[in-house]
Amino acid sequence: MAVDFARFVELLEKDVAHTLGEVHRPIVRSWAGAVVLLDAADSGAKLVEDVQQSVHDTFIDTAWPVCPRHHTHPLWYADGYWWCAQDRVAVAPLGELSGNSRPSR
Repeated sequence: MAVDFARFVELLEKDVAHTLGEVHRPIVRSWAGAVVLLDAADSGAKLVEDVQQSVHDTFIDTAWPVCPRHHTHPLWYADGYWWCAQDRVAVAPLGELSGNSRPSR
């Protein structure tokens, strides 16, 4: 998925807003600024990794984004998609995660 970094930021913000809520959208921009300074080879993947780690470490959601197939583990980003590592299945392209997929309690 060849996407320029600005578009990548927009897509990740969309996923964060849809799954965690609009209030968490600024997390992406905050980490994007840090990633730009690193001049990483794959700045998009680095951004997803940093945002995901931050969401986990700050206990916003320790399984973000939750796998809609199993509801017990996070999806992981690779090659333009969110993946279920357990089944090795691409679940959604970046920017296309739907709302919170946790089962209701």
